[in-house]
Amino acid sequence: MTVRGIEAIKLYMPTSKADARAAIKTNIREETGRAVIEPTPVDKGQAMTSVERYRQEWAQLLSNLDEDPESLRLAAFNGQLKMSKFRSIHWALLLRVLSADHRSWVSQRTQQRSRYEKFRVDYVRNPHELAGPVDDDPLSQSTKSVWNQYFSDQELFAVIRQDVVRTFPGVDFFRKSLIQNAMTNILFYYAREHPYMCYRQGMHEILAPIIFVVYSDHQSLLHYKEIAKTDINEALLNVLDAAYLEADTYSIFSRLMSSVESYYRVTSIASSPVELQSTSETPGADAEPQSEVEVISQLNLIRDKILAKQDQHLHHYLLKMEIPLHIFGIRWLRLLFGREFMLLDLLLLWDAIFADSDRFDLPNYILVAMLVHIRDKLLLSDYTTSMTYLMRYPSHVDVNLVLRHALHMLNPKQFDYPANAFSCVSFTNNSPASEPQASPQRVRTSSESSNVGTQIDRHISYMQARNAENSSALAKLQDVNRVAMDGYLEDSPELLRLELKNAQTVIKIAHSKLLSYLTTVRKHMGKHSNEDLSRALDGMEELCSFLDVKLIFPLHVPTAPIDEALEANERKQLNSKRNNAAAITPPIARIPQVPVASSSYEMPENAFMHSSTRRLLGDRREIELSTITSDERPEQMVLQNGLPAAEPQQPQRPQ
Repeated sequence: MTVRGIEAIKLYMPTSKADARAAIKTNIREETGRAVIEPTPVDKGQAMTSVERYRQEWAQLLSNLDEDPESLRLAAFNGQLKMSKFRSIHWALLLRVLSADHRSWVSQRTQQRSRYEKFRVDYVRNPHELAGPVDDDPLSQSTKSVWNQYFSDQELFAVIRQDVVRTFPGVDFFRKSLIQNAMTNILFYYAREHPYMCYRQGMHEILAPIIFVVYSDHQSLLHYKEIAKTDINEALLNVLDAAYLEADTYSIFSRLMSSVESYYRVTSIASSPVELQSTSETPGADAEPQSEVEVISQLNLIRDKILAKQDQHLHHYLLKMEIPLHIFGIRWLRLLFGREFMLLDLLLLWDAIFADSDRFDLPNYILVAMLVHIRDKLLLSDYTTSMTYLMRYPSHVDVNLVLRHALHMLNPKQFDYPANAFSCVSFTNNSPASEPQASPQRVRTSSESSNVGTQIDRHISYMQARNAENSSALAKLQDVNRVAMDGYLEDSPELLRLELKNAQTVIKIAHSKLLSYLTTVRKHMGKHSNEDLSRALDGMEELCSFLDVKLIFPLHVPTAPIDEALEANERKQLNSKRNNAAAITPPIARIPQVPVASSSYEMPENAFMHSSTRRLLGDRREIELSTITSDERPEQMVLQNGLPAAEPQQPQRPQ
């Protein structure tokens, strides 16, 4: 039975802390696929090593907060959180969900979790269970009607649920009912808490990595508790309590959405008085409010300010091909590149994005770095191919390289440019770097700008022509059945035989030349020569001995016998004529029949031909096509002295 709407929230949400922990433990047992048994004994040294490593990372985290809180931000930029067991805590610190004072974490968590529990009381209201006003009609459209809100919540819940079940279809983690129910509840509460934003498609893909990280940290703590059993920090148990998976995830998600709110927000544009007057004068025209997605203006700013400065060549190409950034950039920014990278690579990218949460400018530079990384593919492609690369970003891209480049563009003084990463063509500054500029750079005229554009177009045309030549040559090399020379295929045995003859000739010439050079040098070399020179001459003599070899493979192989071309059932008629002629011949002149050897082709034992030749020629066997009429039976092979007869005998028909 499928439960929808408010009833689903009540059913899926645990009623108490103990029920939540029981659900987590049940889910752990389902993951491992084993029954409820006692933990297997573990090697003491290995267990202590794992426990000590966990404790050391926790102690190091608290120590960094007391001594140098900025070190956490630098660790996120450098990708050092990849193997961390406390990644969710790092994210909470970077997003200001938790303060740097770790001694107040317990009170902060308690406040956040109580706020989330209040959502359930305020927003999960079923009019069937409430003593509402008598005049409240279930069909009422009033915003104050409990029934109207109830049906609106039902529709909202159904939309959210439909998107949640399709989250990351290739990851089994998001197919669990526990995770899907938690994601649905979180998104529903966020939509009710922020009615001006409500729920927009794509928010479920922002929530998915967060709940994945929080759940992973909870599982690490549960594993640590099973091994350590004693001496566990109380603050750690409270901060990573698995019973509050939804509440802790909601705190991080709501804070992140406040930073990316501009990616989802749609603003209304007020019309000018002239436009309003013209609209009012036009009969039958309705003054519809205009709207604009804020992310489009942000993408235009990224194109004109960041991309044009970083790679003018690529910027001019996108303008020439009329490829606006919002076609693909809206999805890139709204999902924070969730569909362009694998989940584990995405977490590494998010570490750095959250470390820049104060300004949240890094996604703009990541977008430009992703474009520059595939600039060669874009510049050498037409409109359709370029759109394919942008809508389906290549999966083999190194996320670390993209991140290093984006960080360098964001802060060149702190982060170095990745070595040998990108090769950009820019015509913004043609003067050498050593020449000082006495006057400020003047503004280009229209003619100069057109010359720069023409130069860029020529370079693009040259690269496209070169790419076409390379593709044509590569296609010829990849064609296995292409003609190597007139009359010969690439895998032809005759062609291989000719190549081997040429190789043998080259080896003989090289041996004779090298031997003559060696003789000349020894002739003119004095008795007391240098030791290194003598050693070099000995090496040359050794090379001569290597080249003086005899090829053991046959250079001439007899060709396979050619079968006689006969039509279907022609051999059978020919055999019957031969038998009749033999019957007429006198017994004295009758010549005994000798069994004819099989004409099937067999590969010689010392053959040098390639396996592709064997595949090409195959085993040639004699095939006879004979039709069977209604008054005939299939011929049976008659044995003579235990061996098959050379020609099948005709069966005697009854008289």
